[in-house]
Order: sequence, then C-alpha cells, then structure tokens
Amino acid sequence: MKECQLCKNCFTDDVNTCPNDGMPTFHSLRGEPVLDGKYHLECRIGQGGMGVVYKARHSYLKTSHAIKIILPDLVGNDPELVTRFRQEALAAAAIRHQNVVGVSDYGVAEGTMPFLVMEYVEGESLHDLLGREKILSPERAFELMAAIADGVGAAHQLGIVHRDLKPLNVMIIKSKSRMSQAVKILDFGLAKIKSGELLGSFIQAQTTGLMGSPFYMAPEQWADEEPNARSDVYSLGVMFFQMLAGDVPFKGSSIPAIMKRHLTDPPPPFTEYGVKIAPQIEIAVRHTLEKNPAQRTQSTDQLVEELRTAIGITSQSLHTIDSFSDLSMTVSNVSILTNPPQSDVFVDNVLVGQSQLDGWLMLEGLQSGNHHLRISHDGFQDWEDKLLCDGKPKQIVAELKSQIERDTSAIPKPTETMLPPGQNQLQNAPQYSSAPQGLETANQQPQNTWQTAPPDVSVQSQPKKSTLFSPLYLAIIGISGLLLLAIIGVGGAFMTGLIGRSGGGNINSDTNELMPNANNQANSSKQNKNEMVAITGGRFRMGRSDGEDIEGPIYEATVKSFLMDKTEVTNAEFYDFVKETGFEATPVHWLRGKPVPGEEKMPIRYVNVADAEAFAAWRSKRDGVTYRLPTEEEWEYAARNGGSQNLYPWGDKFETGCAVIDRPGTEPEAVGSKPCGANKAGIVDLIGNVNEWTSSKASLYPGSDGELKDQLKDKINVFRGGSAFQKSSGKGAITATYRGFVEASKRDASLGFRLVRNQ
Repeated sequence: MKECQLCKNCFTDDVNTCPNDGMPTFHSLRGEPVLDGKYHLECRIGQGGMGVVYKARHSYLKTSHAIKIILPDLVGNDPELVTRFRQEALAAAAIRHQNVVGVSDYGVAEGTMPFLVMEYVEGESLHDLLGREKILSPERAFELMAAIADGVGAAHQLGIVHRDLKPLNVMIIKSKSRMSQAVKILDFGLAKIKSGELLGSFIQAQTTGLMGSPFYMAPEQWADEEPNARSDVYSLGVMFFQMLAGDVPFKGSSIPAIMKRHLTDPPPPFTEYGVKIAPQIEIAVRHTLEKNPAQRTQSTDQLVEELRTAIGITSQSLHTIDSFSDLSMTVSNVSILTNPPQSDVFVDNVLVGQSQLDGWLMLEGLQSGNHHLRISHDGFQDWEDKLLCDGKPKQIVAELKSQIERDTSAIPKPTETMLPPGQNQLQNAPQYSSAPQGLETANQQPQNTWQTAPPDVSVQSQPKKSTLFSPLYLAIIGISGLLLLAIIGVGGAFMTGLIGRSGGGNINSDTNELMPNANNQANSSKQNKNEMVAITGGRFRMGRSDGEDIEGPIYEATVKSFLMDKTEVTNAEFYDFVKETGFEATPVHWLRGKPVPGEEKMPIRYVNVADAEAFAAWRSKRDGVTYRLPTEEEWEYAARNGGSQNLYPWGDKFETGCAVIDRPGTEPEAVGSKPCGANKAGIVDLIGNVNEWTSSKASLYPGSDGELKDQLKDKINVFRGGSAFQKSSGKGAITATYRGFVEASKRDASLGFRLVRNQ
C-alpha cells in the first residue's frame, strides 16, 4: 500500500503520484489497502509510538470506522503480541458507554499486523482544545471532567484500567451540543500491550501532539507497579489541573526529571501560573494528586462529587444560583493573621495561599467539618492546629516560634522579668494588643506559640532613654560606616574600570583598548550566538536512486561557498529574539512565553517558515550580516560532506548513538549532544533531533516521472534531516538524502531550523 506525502490518502502499490494533489506517494504497509477483505483504508489520521490509525470504510455496510494497526517493527519481535493484543481488544470491546469509543472488530493483517476496528468520530482532541483556549473556567472544566470520569468509571466497574489517560486520548465531537454526549475516550486497555514500556505507547502523532504519557503517569506507575483505578484518578487530576492552570503540574527537560517530580515534588500552587482558584477547588484537585494511592481520591465518583461540591460553592459565592442556596450555611469564611507575614498556609496539607505583607489571609468558602491548619515560614517552627468550620466566620491568630528559639529551648533561660519592658523574646513578634479586637486565638500546643511578655510587664511602657551604646546610636554608627565603605568601594571600582565605563568592560593595559566584561557579556543576547562553520562550495550528485521516490532521481547540483550554523537554533537564542522584538507567536510548548527551565539548549520547535525568517531578520540586524534559511541543495551538500557523497554526515553507515532518532516521541535533546554525528566540518544534528526548514519550495527532481500541481508550489516548503521520533531503518529511514514537504505555515513539534549566510 502507498500513501500520499501530503494528504495521507491511501492507494494501491501501482499509484506513484497522488491524483488529488500531484504529490509523490510512498510505501507504508505491506499488501493492498483492504483489511480482512472488507475494511477499505482511505487515509491516515494519526500515528503513535506503536502503530498508525486510518480512516476506513466497510466495503458492504458503507459505514466509517477508525482502524488502529499495530506495526511489528515498532513494538519489537514479540511472539505473544497477537495473543496479548486480542485479550486487550476483548477487554476494550466489553466497555459499552456513550463516553468511550466503541470497539467493534479485531483481526490480523498479513499474519503479523494486529488491527482493531473502532467507532469513527469527528471532532478535536482535548489537547487541541487546550492548545487553542489555554485555560478553562472551573465550571467548563468540570463539565468536561464529569463526562470523562463517567466513561472511565464505567470501565473501572468492569475491572478495566486505562493506564494512559491524557488530553490526546479524549475526543470532543463538535456535532454534539451537550458535553455529556460529546466526550469520547480513546485507547482503552491498549497501553498494556507493550509490557513495561508505557512511555513508548501511543505517543502523539508528529503533527499534532505535545504531551506524552510521562506528564500524566501516577507515581506508582513509575515504580512499575500494576496500576489500578486510583492511577487513572491521578491522571484525571493532572488533566483537570492543566485545564485550570494552562499547563501540567510536573514538567522537566527529561523523562527522569519528570519522574522525580511525580515521585517527590508537591503540586505547585495555581498562583504560580497566574491563576486565582478558590481554595476548596485547589484542595479537591490536590486530593487527586496525592503520592500515596491510599490517601488519594479513591474513585471517579468521589472525584466528580468533590469537584461538584467545590465548584458549586464557588458558583454560590460568585453568582446567585437558587439551586445552591441550601449550601449557604455549609461553608465558613476564615480570616488568618500570621506572624511572621508572608507565611504559607496549608489546609489539610494543601497549600491554599500565602499571607500578605500585613500578615492577613482570607479563606472563603471552606467546607464544614474539621480541617487541619498548618502555617509554615522559613526559619520558623510550623504552627499547627485543628480548625472546625460550622458555617460561621472564623478569625485565627497564628504566631510561629523561631527555629533559633526552639533550638535553645533546652538551655536554662533568665526569668521573664529580665526582658526589657515591652519586648517579647523575639523583637518582631506582634503584641496581642495589636490584633483586632474579637480575634480568637486557636487552641494549639504550647510549643507552637511564641512566649509573650508576662502579664505584669506593661506592653505600653515608656521607651528607655538612649545612651551612647544604645541600639539606636549603634545602628546610626553602623550605617554611616557602611555608607563610607560603599563610597570607597564604588570609587575604587570606577578607577579600575569595573563600573562606570561604556560597555562595562576593562581596559587592556597593553593596548589601552576596552575589553568585554565577563558579567555583562553573560547578560547580553550574544551569549546565545550560534557558531557558524564555513563550507566550501562545489558540485555534487544530489539525491539517491535506492531511496523513496521523492529522493530521486540523482542529478548534479552546484552550490556556492557559504557558512552554516553549527547547531540548530536553540530555545535560548530564539527567546533573545522574542524578548528584544516582542514577537508574539511564541512556541506553544513554552511556559508562559518563556522556554521551559532546563530546555534552553534544546532546539527551537513549533516554528513555521515566517517565524524562522523573522528570526533571521532580527539576527541579521544584530550581527550586521544577512542570514537566511538554507536551500535544500546547501543543506544536503553539508550533510553529505560535499563531493564525498556520504549517506550520513559521519559516513556511509548508520551509527547508533550518533543521532537523536528512534525515540518514542518528538522530544529532542540539547543541541550537540551527539558529537559523533557531526559532519567533517563539525556541524552537528544534521540527522535527527528536529526536522529543519529550508527555503526551497516543494519540487520534484529533474527527470522525475511525478508531477506537482502549480497551486502547491508557493505554499509548501521542503524540510530536511528527520526528527527524534523518526526511524533509522525500514521504510522512510532518515539519511542525508531524506526530504519531506509540508505547508510553510505549519508549526509542529518536530520542526525547527538553522540558518546560513553567504561567504
């Protein structure tokens, strides 16, 4: 079977050019595009870590279906694959629920390719919806989650665990007006097929996805424990967090980093994402994300009920809704005064906020019942107490005991009467007389409160007379001395050239020239300037005769000498451009308009040709030369070492470990992480990591039998090099001659670029 490079339609092996758009076709599956004699494959609609999904039509019933085909070369030579796949297919088919995509048939194509026939739905994934809208209101997020949890709960009742819940596995049918009917969950039970390798299971297609399973996996799954219903609840909690915050709670630059955060880090507060969420909603979400399954929300029913209650209370406080009027006496508003100020406040071990500079924090709508209240601040002992909410307003004063005082509590102390009048043992401790009248001090253990002055010592007593050695005079003398030292230091720094000179540099005593200051240089955008490598031009034979149709026929091409970026453009360098120009089309996987911490040296992704050209214009102005995207002739000439005609930048044979390739997903590595993959000139990552844009428009090589429609030529560019998830062997293997066509406006998880300039 062959497929079109552009529209992904399926054809028989004798079709070399797509009749719809004139693009060349390529081999994809063995045999004809008909499975089991009745399912006619029409077009590819997705690709994951283990297989591909096609839209198909039943030859006799004329009904549409989605068919997932598991490819043996993606899951390894497993003799039990077909048996295990059949068992999982039976389990998935047993789930009959309006929010779960139904499974209707199963088979094995060509004796080695198991396939699953599923209900075909048209719509968008939750991942796409979140990519477009970023953040959902709590009410809308709950409407979605209630439908998802309903479908997941139906499977749990049958003893079936999904194991791989994530936004990409949730479809939303646009033709349905009610969310309870629009939600459809995909891939039930199938993530278990490749035992022990969930990370590689059904990762998103290269053209659509960002998030893979690691962002949603429960802590026990990382320990390779058998997941259960509570593991799915954890994944749902991550998804709900993402709906409200616009991002997942646990991120990292590598899978081990993500794993560590799932296992050890508490979920970050919503305030870190610039989102204000009612405390009771945050408590409900964090309950789903408990590390210990025994302490976690126990079922999808409980999850929905806790969210419904929390969001219902919020709706009551924000809107006047009659249906919630009976809840008005079931919640309490709690005012908390902390000393010291800016202390973290936890309710039931969930961080609900931080007290302000004046020490106050207002918690609205806490549910009735007993709660555990804890106040924390660096350098102080935690303050803890029980908090009973009974529908009435509460006011709490929490005074934390210093760590120093706790550490010295065992040492005999002078009597309290030795304290200076009006002072507590800690000078910055507030006096109770300063608290608003009517505040009740919660009953806590004595060791959790500060010692105050004894009752017979007046808090209002007159201040002591100042003496020569009083704290006031000593403070004045100390400040004066510091100012004098500062003046001397600044003057010395100016004289030595450390400050006050143009460019912040030093003077070279031999040449009397200004030398760059290391600190200023580190703070400038030039720290991210890409090194360029000179390539001497010449003639070479472009393409190959034994590759894909689009890679041939071979012809002679000529390139002039040029310079090429040693690495792909990084997130850090692209961010310099964004900061300086205010460029708004920042990559969708960045965190609030900035690269994810730890990913600065990874190649930029999710950029189209216009983005790359805007960056090139900015860098040209910065450096005073003209940068541009390479032509595909220049790119292949560099990747094949000019006239050497190598099949790879490092030689004629693929070397494992010399390219970021054969990965389960599109996540790249830092540029230059595979130095053995460099070409003879030292340019790295020409194979793998990310596909690289070229300035060349889609075209067929001279002498090709194919034909491109004219209307495509101005809209489609050639990309080169392959990306992390693509393969080093089999059909479509990535070599220095590999080329692909895609719309120039496309922003994709696998697309990046590097620049060149004329010599």
